[in-house]
Amino acid sequence: MKIFVKTLKGTHFDIEVKPEDAVGDVKKKIETVQGADVYPAAQQMLIHKGKVLKDETTLSENSVAENSFIVIMLAKTPQASVSPVALTPASTAPVVTSAMDTPAPIAESSPVASTTIVSESDVYGQAASILLQGAT
Repeated sequence: MKIFVKTLKGTHFDIEVKPEDAVGDVKKKIETVQGADVYPAAQQMLIHKGKVLKDETTLSENSVAENSFIVIMLAKTPQASVSPVALTPASTAPVVTSAMDTPAPIAESSPVASTTIVSESDVYGQAASILLQGAT
């Protein structure tokens, strides 16, 4: 069966698949057809009717039928290595200042881990919903 794959750039292409194909296999097929440099399978996220498709499920389990549209997104690549930041120790000499005389010190900018927890499916589900709203 033929399905259409819509990109976030507004273009689309079609691929030939079977209803019993696993989503992971479809991603590999897209990678083969479109090129690993354009759509690497490991980074692909396929969305159908606002739902992110899991690799281990089949197209038929996700109600993907002939001539259906699937939206493709690429997840960001994880950084291979993070270079350590050289830290210089602060002076150990005590500094005496009055709280009234000087403003509160401003913390230096440094990477801080976010404490907000948002599941991937929520983020991508929202992105898919926004994309689909624009398509109608």
